[in-house]
Amino acid sequence: MANILVIDDDAELLDMLRLLLEQRGGHQTVLSADGADGLAKALADPPDLAIIDVMMPGLSGYKVCRQMRANPATASIPIIILTARGQLVDQQAASDAGADDYMVKPVMVTKLLERVNDLLTKRSTAKSPLPAMTIVLLSLRGGVGVTTLAVNLAAALAQTEDSTACLVDLCPSSGHIALQLGLRPKPNWSGLIHASTLDAGAVEESLIQHNAGLQVLASPVFPIVGQGLPQAVVQTTLEILQQRFAIIIVDTPSVLSEVTIAALETAQAVGLVVTAEASSIQTTIGTLRALKQWSAKFQIILNHNTPESQWQAEAVERALKRPLMWTIPFDPAQAQALARGTPLVLHSPSSPLAQAVQGLAQELARAARTRAVNR
Repeated sequence: MANILVIDDDAELLDMLRLLLEQRGGHQTVLSADGADGLAKALADPPDLAIIDVMMPGLSGYKVCRQMRANPATASIPIIILTARGQLVDQQAASDAGADDYMVKPVMVTKLLERVNDLLTKRSTAKSPLPAMTIVLLSLRGGVGVTTLAVNLAAALAQTEDSTACLVDLCPSSGHIALQLGLRPKPNWSGLIHASTLDAGAVEESLIQHNAGLQVLASPVFPIVGQGLPQAVVQTTLEILQQRFAIIIVDTPSVLSEVTIAALETAQAVGLVVTAEASSIQTTIGTLRALKQWSAKFQIILNHNTPESQWQAEAVERALKRPLMWTIPFDPAQAQALARGTPLVLHSPSSPLAQAVQGLAQELARAARTRAVNR
């Protein structure tokens, strides 16, 4: 016996579904004739499954579905959308809102009960989800290609992690992640600074959808005076995102601030980016020393962001006294990708940089998942 929430402004349909689910299905029901009321009931006492009508005054079924998916307490609850329209675009709209299934009115009661029981069975037999992973990319020296790597890495992981990937730009001085993805950075995280309630709904409203299945928490286009997001806000935001996404990639500012520390605290793996030049290597040595308490999380990534390489990989390893996890080759096509606003991983997946990033994505994900499982 399951507890099923039904939200529909049609009183006759509500009564019919109650009789069907309780008398024929053996389930318990909670009924609501209003979207906002139904959402409040779902969050107060999460049901085992929800059946939600689309067309309701005030809060539509799609909005209810999205807000349930954004809240950790209801994010994994099976949802069936009821709609009066059965076109492919309506099916896609239900899927985009996060519904597991949709049915066209008038519904066949036997078919509805079959789908309810099928979703409940799948939920009870489903494997426990893998823990979420947060991967931070960092360099305390600017200009080494951290943002470009973060964008391409996130795009690669979005293709392999069931599209549950989120890319976060924590730069307070006009970050470039949205620009590199061809997105307008609105909304962005600036609204979280003074949010009256920092919850899953507020974070969800700050995200931008990219057509590669990637969600983005962008930096404001105009620089923020000060360090940007407070440490507590960063930490809470990343924790909320971990409830929503399988993997989070974070591009940190090139300064050792509270923002960077909060990201390091939350991360399961930290990609420390270094270029083959003396100044970058010197900064990386200092970074490893200053942040030695997170040493076990660090993975060194050698990024050849110019055609001239002053140091070979072996020399970099000797200087840092640490092995390299991965080396990213210089790729002249990257400049064109930046101008297009399309990551090279998506535009030219067979290019040298894209191939290297795809390999790096697998290694970083493996390192992060191992640490997440063993926490």
